[in-house]
Amino acid sequence: MFTDFAQLVALMAIGIVIIPAVLFSMGGPAVMVSGLSNLTFEQQDFFSSEAFLQQGAPFFVAVLAYAIGNQTITQRLFAIDKNKIKATFITATVGYAGIVIGLGMIGLMAVTIGVEPLDGNMNNLIPQMVSMYLHPVFIALFFILVIGSLSSTADSDLSALSAIMMADVYGKNIAKKGGVKPKTMMLVGRGTMIVATAAGLVFASFKLDILVMLVFVGALWGAIVFPVIASVYWNRVTNTAFTAAVIVGLLFFCIARFELIPITGVTALFFEIMASVGGAVVIGLMVFGFLGRKIGLGAAAIALVLMLIFATGFLRQYMVLVASLTAYGVSTIVCVIVSLMGNEHFDFDLIKQRVGSYDKKTKVNTQSTRDA
Repeated sequence: MFTDFAQLVALMAIGIVIIPAVLFSMGGPAVMVSGLSNLTFEQQDFFSSEAFLQQGAPFFVAVLAYAIGNQTITQRLFAIDKNKIKATFITATVGYAGIVIGLGMIGLMAVTIGVEPLDGNMNNLIPQMVSMYLHPVFIALFFILVIGSLSSTADSDLSALSAIMMADVYGKNIAKKGGVKPKTMMLVGRGTMIVATAAGLVFASFKLDILVMLVFVGALWGAIVFPVIASVYWNRVTNTAFTAAVIVGLLFFCIARFELIPITGVTALFFEIMASVGGAVVIGLMVFGFLGRKIGLGAAAIALVLMLIFATGFLRQYMVLVASLTAYGVSTIVCVIVSLMGNEHFDFDLIKQRVGSYDKKTKVNTQSTRDA
C-alpha cells in the first residue's frame, strides 16, 4: 500500500502547490473572471445537463471506478479488512476527487484565457500551461511529482502482474504438482515485467487521447470493482465468476464505446438496461462504502428503478456514458449468475485460520531451530 500512498501524496501535492501557482502566475482569480466571456453558453452553465452527460458523467464514473478499485484491490483481496472499507472509500473520494477537480481547473484556466492545445492535441494542454506560467523550479517540481506518482503506480501494478503470472498461471496451472522450479518462476515474473513494460511503451507511442484512455481504464476498473468487493462479503464468488465477469464486462464496454455493432432499436434498449444496472451498482457501492450494506442495497434498488424509468430511450444519445456504466452492469450480472450456478462455498474463517496458522507455524519452527 506504500506505493499507492506515495502516489496519492504526490498527486495531492500537485493540487495544493502547482495549481495555485499556475493561477497566480496568470494574474490571479481576476484574470479568470475577466475571461469568462470567452466561454460558450454551455461552458458557462454550471448545471449544464448536456456537458454532464457528454463528458462529466463518463469521466466521473471512470475516476470513481479507479479511485474505489485502486484503494481496495491493492489491498490484495483477502488482506482487506472489512472494517477498513469505509476508510478506503473516504480516502479515495476525498483524495482523488480533489485531484481531478484541481487538474480540471487548469483546463478551465486555459479556456478562459484562450490557450489552444499545441498541435491540437489535448494531451499537451497541462504541460503547456505549466511550462508557460510557472517558474522553472515549479516546473521541475511538477514533473518530479508526475513521474513519482506514475512510477509508484507502475511499480505496484507490475509487481502484482508478475506475481499473478508466477503464482497463479505458472505455479498452479502450468507446472506439475510439486514440480514448481523457483528459477523458472523468477524467470516468468521478470519476463512478465519486461513484456508489460514493452507493451506500455508501444501504447504510449500511439499517442492516444488521454481522455479516451481514462474512460477505457475506468471501464477496466469498473468491471473489476464489484467482483472484488463482492468476494470479500459473499462466499459464493468463484475464480470462474470473477474472470468471466471482467472479460464479458470489458467486451460489452468495447462494443458500446466503439459501436462495433449498430446500437439501435432492441440493441440500444439492451445497453440502456445494462447501463441502468451499472448506474445502480455505482450508487449502491458509494452508499455502501459510507453507510453500510443494507442502505447501499436500498439505494441501488431505488437507483435501478429510476434509471429504468428515465434512462431507457434517452441514454442512447450518450454512448460514452452508456459504455462506462455497461462495464459495471454486465460485470455485476455475470458475476452473480456464474457464482449462483456453482455449488462452491468459501469459509472465510477457515481461510483466515489457515493463513494465521501458516504464519504461526513458521514462527514456531524458527524458534524451535534456534532452541536446537
